Parts: sequence; C-alpha cells; structure tokens
Amino acid sequence: MAPTKDFYAILGLSETASDEEIKKAYRQLAMKYHPDRNKEAGAAEKFKDVNEAYQTLSDSKKRQEYDMLRKYGAFAGAGGPGAGGFDFSRAGAGGGQNFQFDLGDLGGLGGLFDQIFRGGAAGDRKAEPTAGRDLEMAIEVPFSTAVKGGTAKINLGRDEPCLACAGTGAAPGTQPKSCPQCNGQGTVTVGLGQFGVTRACPTCAGKGTVVETPCPECKGAGVRRAKRPLKVRIPAGINDGGVIRVKGEGNVGAGGLRGDLYVTVNVKKDARFRRDGLDTYGHVELNLAEALLGTHKTVDTVQGKVKVKIPAGIQAGKKIRLKKKGVKDERTGRVGDHYVEVAVEVPKKMNREQKKLFEQYAEAMGWN
Repeated sequence: MAPTKDFYAILGLSETASDEEIKKAYRQLAMKYHPDRNKEAGAAEKFKDVNEAYQTLSDSKKRQEYDMLRKYGAFAGAGGPGAGGFDFSRAGAGGGQNFQFDLGDLGGLGGLFDQIFRGGAAGDRKAEPTAGRDLEMAIEVPFSTAVKGGTAKINLGRDEPCLACAGTGAAPGTQPKSCPQCNGQGTVTVGLGQFGVTRACPTCAGKGTVVETPCPECKGAGVRRAKRPLKVRIPAGINDGGVIRVKGEGNVGAGGLRGDLYVTVNVKKDARFRRDGLDTYGHVELNLAEALLGTHKTVDTVQGKVKVKIPAGIQAGKKIRLKKKGVKDERTGRVGDHYVEVAVEVPKKMNREQKKLFEQYAEAMGWN
C-alpha cells in the first residue's frame, strides 16, 4: 500500500518550488486552517496535513528522500509504477514473497525506501520522537527597535507538560501501560505482501503507551495550556511584516520535543522618518532666503544627526541623498541611504517694508 499524500499538492506548489515559496505557502495555509482561527469541519485535519508537508519539504534531507520516492513511483500521482525507470510491476514475479531488489543504487536513501516498502510485523520499529506544533503570533515594536535591533517581551501561551502527572497523562500513583497494538514501539506497519508503510500506531498515537487512568488535571493529555514570559530578539534592519523564527519555543510534542515559534513583527510608524526597504526618508524646512541663497542644515537620520549643505536655488520637493545613512541589515550587512526632502516655507504675511523690498526683488528678477 503506497502513501497517498502529495505534500506539494497540499501546499499548492510544484516540485520545483524554492525554499522561500514553501515557507510562504506554509505560513499562509497554517494561518488559514489553524484550529484557533478556523472552526470549520476538516480544518484541523488540513492544518495537520499542511504542517506534515512543511516538516518534510522544509528539511533539505527529508525533501531529497521524499523527491526520490516520488521519482520511483512510490507516491500516488507521482508518475505511477515504474516512474523514473524502476518497474514495480515486477515485484510479484517469481514468487512474490521472496522477491528482492537491490537498494544500493539509492545511496543513503535506501533506509527510508526500505522503511516504506518492506513489510514487517507491527511494532518492529520504534517511532522517533516528534516535535510539537509550531506556534505563530504577531507583536508590535517601535520604529527605532526595528532599525537598531533589540528585544521584545511577550507572554506566550503554549502547551506545557502537566505538572500533576509529569507529562505522562496518567493519574498520580499510576503509570501508562505498554500499548497492546504496537507492543510499545509506537508504530505499526500496514500493507500487502512485501509492500507496506510504517505509520504511527493509531491506538497510542505513536507514544508506545496507553493511559488506563487519566490524570484529572490534564484529562490524560499530558499537557496543559500555560503562559510563559519570553524575550524575543529583534534583528537590526527587520522590515514591517518580517518573521522571526524562535527554535524550540512551540508546543511540546511526543518525547518532550518542541516545535518552533514564528513571530510576525509589525513596526510602528515614526513621526520623523518613513522607510522603504533599507532606505529612509526625512525632511528639512527652509525659509525663502535659505532656499535662494543656500545654507547648511543639521538633519536627523536613523544613524544620528548629519550636517547637510543646501545648495543655492534649491527647489521645494528636491531630495538630497545621504549615502549609507539609512538602515543597516545585520543579517546581510547591507546599508540603505537616507533622503532629505526639501520643504520651503513661504511667509504668510509681510509688512509694508518687506513687501516693497520683495517687489523690488521681483522686478529685478523680471517677474511679472
């Protein structure tokens, strides 16, 4: 029995998708089907499929193995028997049960290939510990923190091991029992003849144990929802909407392993600056004389104050570029520029003498 899940189809991607495309598709679908957001029937199962697909395709080694299995026709919809030059139709030739084939040509993938296609007694392989669900949350940080970096304090709600039963799920004074279906291994192999698939045991959900007397505090789940204060490091130069991955701060899974936390950063607006990528924009106000005759002005940038020469005759709306005075991205080392936008202040009122002098100036300039 061959696996039927197509992880690329689940994420809505082609098998040539880049790592960034896989990550983007996962975030969108995870948010769409997250059980805390989507209460529709089947949403939880879809969320589980999306997470399973991402766990495989985001890991380069697992993805390589998965792609190899698809290439050799192991997955429904991936080319069928014989895809990639391997003829599975011969598997029953010459006695079926005694048929053997050489997995050496698959290099390091032989182990995974053997796990999927060679049958075996239920519970002949112990399940590996699996990480818990990833978590997602959004925070808001000041403009200066996004530019210079810093930390943000959050109060994270996540699954923690139940203190009453120490995470076993069994009532105090009792212990979980070995699962009778998988003999405590956590996996069962299902299939036909020499072809089978090893999966998590449905009775114990891959734990290898079952609880006869559930813990009254966690109802046998072994985990309870709890709040945890956490400091998240904000890298210098992060953009509005940027996502930070905090490893091992997600929900706890089987064997105590945790998923990851993904934090979306929303940046507050600043009264002095606006930002476009790594470039920043500010402004300087000039009076009429400064604009006509030129001057020097000290302006603010995200990297501190800078003295700027204003050329004579500068026009309102003109932008003066200050190279490498914008945002510095600590991850790439790139630095943006700062642009000073010029605004010219025109007097709203003039006295008689001022008006006469300006009329003389206008006449000298030939202005009508």
